[in-house]
Amino acid sequence: MTSSRNSRKIRLASLLIACSVAVAFNVAAQDKPRSLFPIPKPSDAAPAAPRLIPPAGTIQTDGEKRVIERSGEKGALVVQSLGGLDAASIGTLDAATGGLGTGMWNGTAPERVVTLLKYLPVVTTSPRMQELTRRLLLTAAAIPQGLEQPTELVQLRLEKLQEAGLVQDASALLAKIPMAIMTPDLARIQANLRLLQGKNAEVCQQAAVQKQQSKGPFWVKVEIFCNLVDGKVERAELGAALLEEQQSADTVFFDLFDRLAGGKSDISDSDEPLTALHYAMARQGEIKIPFSLAKNAGYDVLWALAAQKTADKNDRLRAAYTSLTVGSLGPALSHTLITEGALADAPDGGGLGEIATLYRRAATEIDGAAKARIVGELWAAADRDGSYLAAAKLTLPLLENIPATRQNDEFEIDALRFFLAQGDTANAQKWERQVRRGALRGTNAEREAARKRITRVDAYMLMSGAPGIARWNAANFDLSSFADAENLNKGENAGFLLMVLGEFGEAIPDKLWSEALTVGQVPRASFSNLVIEKNLVLASEAGRVGETVALALTVLGDGGPSKVSTTTLATVLSSLKRIGMEDEARHLAMEAAILRDI
Repeated sequence: MTSSRNSRKIRLASLLIACSVAVAFNVAAQDKPRSLFPIPKPSDAAPAAPRLIPPAGTIQTDGEKRVIERSGEKGALVVQSLGGLDAASIGTLDAATGGLGTGMWNGTAPERVVTLLKYLPVVTTSPRMQELTRRLLLTAAAIPQGLEQPTELVQLRLEKLQEAGLVQDASALLAKIPMAIMTPDLARIQANLRLLQGKNAEVCQQAAVQKQQSKGPFWVKVEIFCNLVDGKVERAELGAALLEEQQSADTVFFDLFDRLAGGKSDISDSDEPLTALHYAMARQGEIKIPFSLAKNAGYDVLWALAAQKTADKNDRLRAAYTSLTVGSLGPALSHTLITEGALADAPDGGGLGEIATLYRRAATEIDGAAKARIVGELWAAADRDGSYLAAAKLTLPLLENIPATRQNDEFEIDALRFFLAQGDTANAQKWERQVRRGALRGTNAEREAARKRITRVDAYMLMSGAPGIARWNAANFDLSSFADAENLNKGENAGFLLMVLGEFGEAIPDKLWSEALTVGQVPRASFSNLVIEKNLVLASEAGRVGETVALALTVLGDGGPSKVSTTTLATVLSSLKRIGMEDEARHLAMEAAILRDI
């Protein structure tokens, strides 16, 4: 590797000296050099026409008068004046498409909005938190006047979306930004998003303008890459020589450049993070980027790896399933790759390899009981792998084909709660009835065990708010169903359940709280933050929707609703209810209950 770099330095240095004379500047007049790397795909070859005016539906600015779009009848666009709306207020979601409302920041100081979004955790395994984060970042909403740098807020939202792997959402938001307010930082984000999506022609067209306006090595590197894409190898080598003379520390870039220019450099085992440009260069040269390197780069690069049809199928599945876990991709791509045999022959497949194998077995199994047994094994493997909720989404098509008849006891409860988590109350009701039928069969001991399962099922139905057989009856509610003599930590689940039911309107007598102490309580390691919680309560009491959602997500943190203390979760649930988001609160409670195995 060292000799390769040294020889390349000598070659580039010689070229730099040779090109210092005037003849070097006649490169454009020479015949086009032979390309030493794969010919670009047709989709990348035709540059898109430059966007000189904002597309239909973007916010238009006119002095201090600003407007925002909303949906009208039959898809028509309605432009509604919002007074002091500035560039920070653009968005892709309105109330009809899941947005939190144009007034979600009413009452929140503009600089506080920036602070709240900086705190916002964007990578979590909680599907409901993923959805709330996306809605918060994409909602078109008026920002109170006084924000010194409106584009700072747009930039922050875009960075958060990209960090979460929501590349297409970030691109859609960027498309709403008028060209008149595009800053160098926004242009760089736009270029990175295009590179991740393989839109090389658009990036190269952009680079031709931006290199004259922006300082720093980023656009220089992009121009070098674009020259390679266009087959202008000598010009690319000149640019690389100049860049290396400036002592650029990006060894991965130079290794990839060498490969694209016909060299044989290995990709450096460097601590430098893999960038969108690195990924685009590797894809152009059909250079394999291993999953481990992509994972360390970030969820945006993982998203790109999952979508790249020419990449290794096993690595694509690893990237797709990881993206499913954090919510940047749905389950469809994982379904396809598993069906096509990804990780079927990989000895190092690990937990995902086991999940994929079990999925294929379950998908081809005809017998309902056998299918249920295999799916149950898959869920257990996902639990060990830390992807239990992702596996629920992955296996939903399999679960829908398993009849609600006598199955494994735990499987019946899992099926019910997974359907509830997906909002499928019809199928959840079928499994609720199946669990209840179990209380009518078997020995006394078996019927007693069945009654304890009914208590657990009732708890899930009541938490979800779904219509069903379950009715709250404090006098007959058996808290011992949630305790475990062999695992005293489970006794805390009784208190968790009473808290959730109380938050959603059920009357909890003191007698049940006393019984919860009797079944056993052990302090549980969990997270909370008093300052954030206090601000959360104040925001919800004042009806500040955006602030309440942002603080709720922040206090739940990366670990999600199952990792915070019961009192912290209670604060989150009550705050969301206070601003009219009871459904979101119930889903967060359901996720916590599922992961805590209530």
